[in-house]
Amino acid sequence: MSIELGSEHSPSRGSVFSRWRSYRQIHRTLLVFLILITLFVLERYRLALTGTFTLPHRQHELEDGVPRSAQQQRSMAQAGNSTLGFHAIYYVNMKTRYDREDAMALQAYISGLDVQDFPAVEAEMIDPVGMPPTHRPAMLKVGEKGCWRAHANIWSEMVRKKLPPVLIMESDATWDINVRPIMSGVNENFIKFLKSINSTAVHDPSWGSPHNQHPLAEGPIPSPTPSPPPIDYDADDPWLSAHWDLFSLGQCFEHGQDKDIKLVYPDPRVPDGRDYWGVRLDHQRVIRKSGGITCTTAYAISHTGAAKLLLRGAVDLDNPVDLLMRRLTLSRDLVAYSVMPPVMAQWEYLHDIGMNERGAQSDINGGKHADTPFDAEMKGWDYANRTGSVWITKAHHRDVAFEKMALSVAWEQILGDAVLTNSWWDPNTGD
Repeated sequence: MSIELGSEHSPSRGSVFSRWRSYRQIHRTLLVFLILITLFVLERYRLALTGTFTLPHRQHELEDGVPRSAQQQRSMAQAGNSTLGFHAIYYVNMKTRYDREDAMALQAYISGLDVQDFPAVEAEMIDPVGMPPTHRPAMLKVGEKGCWRAHANIWSEMVRKKLPPVLIMESDATWDINVRPIMSGVNENFIKFLKSINSTAVHDPSWGSPHNQHPLAEGPIPSPTPSPPPIDYDADDPWLSAHWDLFSLGQCFEHGQDKDIKLVYPDPRVPDGRDYWGVRLDHQRVIRKSGGITCTTAYAISHTGAAKLLLRGAVDLDNPVDLLMRRLTLSRDLVAYSVMPPVMAQWEYLHDIGMNERGAQSDINGGKHADTPFDAEMKGWDYANRTGSVWITKAHHRDVAFEKMALSVAWEQILGDAVLTNSWWDPNTGD
């Protein structure tokens, strides 16, 4: 049966309009509700990903009582988040080094870092046909070639995807348990340092970049280059990655070139009495223009730096990976900065606990390893029993300055006052 408008059985126009307005209001309400739910979920997801470090209340003011700007606080908070303000934190690990995997997991767990395993390149994966040319044949060991390639794999991914800066660490890297607030302080002073040296954006040869100083490829017609913005804190790019290629946080040695281009700032977590080229540091840290590092313990790399290092090795692989960085820095082809004392160092096992005999202190020589012999010297276990730690910093990291090395305090953080020997096998009871 059809209903004709205007009949006694048909709804009035006013009634239809009223219902339409009611439905429309319900739809609007539902839409607003869905938008609010979506924003809430996205915000929770963002916080879960970034794990943003919140500055302690006392850090909201400078030492002279001048309040920090909201922009500066946000930048410092991002630099103190779970990835220390970088796109990601990668560590390069051999597939057989389960011990390093566990040590990395424990440190990240108690210090609040989000770290990702990036596979090492094993000796059996190295074939001369796949190696770049070199003017110094037979100079690099197989382990050194594999080490270079593992880092180059990360650089290659960065260049292909034009990724934001990442932090790359060796699998035996270690740090202070308070690394997040430490890096927040580094960030505050790194931006000051860039301002003090009147830093400008580095040459960016990627297609379409406004900072390409030698454009050869035909790309989009560039708009007139605006005046460079003043250097300032930026929560979206807290380390101002357009201004550098490499930022070392964990070198074991550094050349003296450009050592006077620096900024010294107070850091209460640096033990007193460290030395910077003959100058005593009193609870201070130095940000400097790098003179060329040794050891790839921990370094941040931008996509411009990744491209430079990838190209240098592809043309002539004549040095181990850290010395490629060093040579490019000394030649001033790599815009590099560093921190001293370093924020990160490398660990090794206590001596005389049976790990030296296994060759566990270094992977660079590769090869198979023997197990600890029955008659190995074991006096190092006295210290391990007292402290709950079997890790120390490597001797060649002479400038290390940890207040509380994360691995050294892991036992206390996780097991508290527990005594290691209480859980040893008891030969008297057989338990």
